[in-house]
Amino acid sequence: MLTVAEARNLILQQSRSFGTETILLSEAYDRVLAEDIYADRDYPPFNRSAMDGYALQLKDIEKYTEFKLVAEMLAGESIKILTEEGTCIKIMTGAPVPEGANLVIRVEDSELNNDIVKFKSLSSKIWQNIALQGEDAKIGELVLKRSTIINASTSGLLASLGRNNVTVCSLPKVSIVSTGNEIKAVGDSVLPHQIRDSNSYTIASFFQHYNIDIASRKLVSDRKEEIKHAIESSKDMDILILSGGVSMGDADFVPEVLNECGVKTIFHKVQIKPGKPLWFGIRDNQTVVFALPGNPVSCQVAFKVFIEPFLRACFGLPLCQTIKLAMTSDRRKKSSFEEYFPCILAPFGLTTGLQQIKNNGSGDFTSITRSSGLAVHPAEIEQLKEGDVVEFIPWKGV
Repeated sequence: MLTVAEARNLILQQSRSFGTETILLSEAYDRVLAEDIYADRDYPPFNRSAMDGYALQLKDIEKYTEFKLVAEMLAGESIKILTEEGTCIKIMTGAPVPEGANLVIRVEDSELNNDIVKFKSLSSKIWQNIALQGEDAKIGELVLKRSTIINASTSGLLASLGRNNVTVCSLPKVSIVSTGNEIKAVGDSVLPHQIRDSNSYTIASFFQHYNIDIASRKLVSDRKEEIKHAIESSKDMDILILSGGVSMGDADFVPEVLNECGVKTIFHKVQIKPGKPLWFGIRDNQTVVFALPGNPVSCQVAFKVFIEPFLRACFGLPLCQTIKLAMTSDRRKKSSFEEYFPCILAPFGLTTGLQQIKNNGSGDFTSITRSSGLAVHPAEIEQLKEGDVVEFIPWKGV
């Protein structure tokens, strides 16, 4: 049976690009850049005033105690010229610094009386309160690398560069199949022995974090024919995810049916708790297939530990960052596997630690909804002590 690291490495080996597409910048939020972005000109494109104040020449500071105001510069105006000694130009934040001026003194440090300006403090240096042309970026300079997630800041930068259209990574086509005789649709009434389908909603929500809508969602019983039809109808998908039917029960037909449908098995079962029965394979070198245990907690753990790393690798993104935090209490492992358990962030001494949430196993979905993420109990450590530092995976990674 594979370790978590071995299984994840095999999954990452199957990562591939889903292609690229060019879209409007207004529709690109949270998408992944598929091109390097270069500056189309210097930024700032001119020497820009960083303050409301007065533009003048540094050399005049030593000669004059008062200056004649000869003009005013507003943002958006053409560049003026300052040539006469002992003069200054009033300037607003963002306006081009007049040619010939090499410092700006704040309006707060000045007194204006009948077009004569006196400064309260003449302690100045060259280029004071001026953003120099090209200091942020030079024309042709790389300013955004491909595989950057477009957020509010990068959207603003791309707009400043005049990029009305951007090339981004195409999104995969994803199909989800929930299996089980006991599973009913969310809107259906249920008998005491039945439960509603929650896993497909959980999985779909994780994908929505990457702007990926689910192309197909099916609910089937534990009948080979139904499972096979659902799998065959997902041939054109990039990712197929099944939940349930992968363990050792008499009605756990998913691995068998996947093989019958020509899906190559890469591995089945991992040394992880919860989530041991995880199955992974690929069909026609195109569709990757994850078959997850049906328990809700197992399903969520499997996504964070295995599916999300695969997805990020396909987009050229690094793995989600994890955090090292201390345990606020002892914990003894229940298996020889690597264990993932829900925690909340809690005060611990002068910092923040991990407080384990009591749960009743991999079917206890109420406990995991109260958690901030998953902590990792390494396979080789039987017991964690209060204060031991462990890896923590937030539910919403970056």
